[in-house]
Amino acid sequence: MFEKYRTNKLLKKLAIYGNRLQWIKKKRKNLPEQTEKKLDENIKKISDIFEEKNRAKNNSGSSENIYQKISFAYVSKILGETEYNFSHFFNKYKQNPLAELVEELWLVVLIALLLKFFVIGSYRVPTGSMVDTINIGDNLFVSMFSYGLTLPFASGQFVEFRNPKRGEIITFIEPGPEKKALVKRVIGVPGDTVFISGKDVFINDKKLEHNKIGKLSYTSSRGDERNTTQFTETDSDGNSYNVIFNDDFSDAIRAKVESQCPYCARSIKIPPRYYFVMGDNRDDSFDSRYFGMVPRNNVQGKPLFVWFSIQFGSSIFDIIDVRLDRIGHVFK
Repeated sequence: MFEKYRTNKLLKKLAIYGNRLQWIKKKRKNLPEQTEKKLDENIKKISDIFEEKNRAKNNSGSSENIYQKISFAYVSKILGETEYNFSHFFNKYKQNPLAELVEELWLVVLIALLLKFFVIGSYRVPTGSMVDTINIGDNLFVSMFSYGLTLPFASGQFVEFRNPKRGEIITFIEPGPEKKALVKRVIGVPGDTVFISGKDVFINDKKLEHNKIGKLSYTSSRGDERNTTQFTETDSDGNSYNVIFNDDFSDAIRAKVESQCPYCARSIKIPPRYYFVMGDNRDDSFDSRYFGMVPRNNVQGKPLFVWFSIQFGSSIFDIIDVRLDRIGHVFK
């Protein structure tokens, strides 16, 4: 009985070495000829032992017969040879868990980076500048190839497919010192003349139409309740989208804000490869009225749909709203 126990212990250890040798055989290419020959011989000896064990078990079913065929002395001899070979020939080819993990994951990481920079990006909206087209806390999937292809960590797109159009929502890098990633709607394209006064937007001397929809309330990113009036705005190309204006803003307040606005109450001619963008929440949006026009090189992509939506308060433990109904919301 004690002999069987000792033999089984050696067999378990031998099986572990067998798996390691098989891994080297499968994964390591162009081994030295002597090493490869010893590896094949060692694998065969270990395989023969376990094949003999299986044959003996299948033929008689008696454990006594098995350990007559596979003696403790023989298993011990093969294990000793294997340990010697591993120490002198195979050790430097053995599996390194960390290195193998990197080897297995590099392709996954590469694909993820390619998807991020060339196909699909993810963008979380922290402010209310696009309410209620895009809500605070919406997580967006963004098409990174709608307008062109951008090299990782480079400015500008090395291949351009097409240019943004009026009425489209785009993601871009703010043309200011902070270089924030922002999402706004294109109001003016190259060649347009833009003039903004109060609630009115004029493109090429034509006022954008506003049709009142009704009242809309939302919780701002600061946690206070905002009451607004919602309108449908239609541009000269027939694009329609919803915009809102703060009900608490009187004409006097709006005029005061406008006095701090560098690109309000003045006619602006948009040069080639520049775009004028605005938020749909007109009284709570930091956009081209303040930082100027967006260069074509700063354009990143086009939002596709919402994949998750949650609005936090002052901390991640302060959840204002979880909007499962927003999941899958598609942007035109």
